[in-house]
Amino acid sequence: MLAYLIDHAATLKVTTLQRRLAAIREQHAAAGFVLDTTSAAFRDAWRGIKRAHGRPAEKKRPLMTVDLRRAVATLPDTLAGRRDRALILVGFAAALRRSELAGLQVSRRDGAAWIEEQPDGLVIHLGRSKTDQQSEGAEVGVPYGSNLETCPVRSYRAWINAAQLREGPAFRPIDRHGRLGLEAVTDRAVARIVQRTVEAAALVDGHSLEEAQRIASAFAGHSLRSGLATSAAANDAPGHTIQRQLRHKRFDTTSGYIRSGQIFKQNPAGMAGL
Repeated sequence: MLAYLIDHAATLKVTTLQRRLAAIREQHAAAGFVLDTTSAAFRDAWRGIKRAHGRPAEKKRPLMTVDLRRAVATLPDTLAGRRDRALILVGFAAALRRSELAGLQVSRRDGAAWIEEQPDGLVIHLGRSKTDQQSEGAEVGVPYGSNLETCPVRSYRAWINAAQLREGPAFRPIDRHGRLGLEAVTDRAVARIVQRTVEAAALVDGHSLEEAQRIASAFAGHSLRSGLATSAAANDAPGHTIQRQLRHKRFDTTSGYIRSGQIFKQNPAGMAGL
C-alpha cells in the first residue's frame, strides 16, 4: 500500500490519494483482511507525501449580498430568469448545499426535502445531510426580504406560479425553447447558474468576456451558502444564529465564515491611527 501511494504521489492530489486509501481499506475489510496503516513507517511516509505534495484546498469565493444584488439584477423576466432568481435567493437565504437545493420538492414527499409556504415565509424541510448521519432532518426558515428584487420568498412564489408547479421538483431544467423539464436540476447545474449570473453581472460592470468568465470561475454552488454566512457575520449576526442556519454541529466550523465576514471589524490596524 505504501509503495502505491509513493508511486502515485507525483501525479495525484493528496486528497485523491486519501480517498483511494479509504476505498482500499474498505475493500480489505469487506474481504476479511486488515490493512494496517498505523505503523510508524507508514505514518512517517504519509506525512512526507502530504508535506511534499499537499496544497491548500482551492476555495470558491462567497457570493456576498452586494454582489448577489448585482447578479440577480441581470436576470430577465422570463421563465428561466425567474427560476434562476428563485434558486439563487432561496439557496442563499437557506444556506443550502448545492445538492440540497437541487433536490428540493414543491410539496411534501416521503424521504425527500421539500418547501413549505407559510404566512411568515418559507420552511425548508431537509432530510439526511452531510452533518445529519442519523437522518433526523432539519427545518430552515427563510423570511421575507426587505428588498422586493432580492426577496427569496416572493421570488420563489413568482417562479412557482409562472411554472405552474404543484408537485415534483421545485427547480427544473428549461430548454432553449422555454419548455420546462420534469426532472430536477443537477447540483452541477446549480453551480453553472451561479457562475452564469455572476458572469452577466461582470459584463454589465464593463468587464470583457474573458475577464467576466475569469471572475465567474471563482464562484460555485457553495458560494451561496458561504455568502450567506459571511454576509451575515459582516452585519454582526450572532454566531449561534449563523451556526443554526448552516446546521453545523460544531461552532469551530462556523467560526471560519465569521472570521472572514468580520476581518475588518474592530481590526487593530484600523484602530492604530494610521
